[in-house]
Amino acid sequence: MRYAWILLAACGHAAPGPVEISTSAPAAYPGTLRDPAQLPHDFFVRQTLTVHAKSPEGTPVSAELDTVVQKQGAELLILGFGPMNVKAFKITQKGGLIHFEQYAGPPVAFSPRNIVVDVHRVFFDRLPAPAEGFEGVHHGELDGESVDETWTAGNLRSVVFTRTGQHGAIRITLGEGCGRVYCEPSTAELVNEWFDYSLEIVNEPFERL
Repeated sequence: MRYAWILLAACGHAAPGPVEISTSAPAAYPGTLRDPAQLPHDFFVRQTLTVHAKSPEGTPVSAELDTVVQKQGAELLILGFGPMNVKAFKITQKGGLIHFEQYAGPPVAFSPRNIVVDVHRVFFDRLPAPAEGFEGVHHGELDGESVDETWTAGNLRSVVFTRTGQHGAIRITLGEGCGRVYCEPSTAELVNEWFDYSLEIVNEPFERL
């Protein structure tokens, strides 16, 4: 089963394409989306995602999805692929707008904004870096959320986001870690306790642009 996004119906509402969504519009999945032009570095990476979620009946289900993520200049691009490497959807964020277009597969069962929020959380949502050589938990506030970053041997290894009014946390583990400038983990895991799903991410070698 390759169309992993249909497993996440509980995460939001149906979003037929093509559509445009304001990054500042009210959303079931809170999270600030900065203009890609303000994000720290440009890269291209291919990913394999394993999604663990629950069916509407509450049964645990898992599936895989191949994606490409590219951040270049003022644009963040996310492509999703189905069986036979068929392009299934395209999401772009430019400035304060998200544009979504679906080409194949069942209708996406939640807002494409949710996907963009998760990409920002894995690669970009960070506190100002602590002092060189810092080891331990670096705590701060970011966009109305409490953030705990764990640093080991100069690398950021995990990030935990909590928000008043939300049960649980969003927990991100960054494999061997991210450096102070570039976040290029070979693997990552995002556990979203707010909406009860998780993503296991395997990244091919990053290409800096």
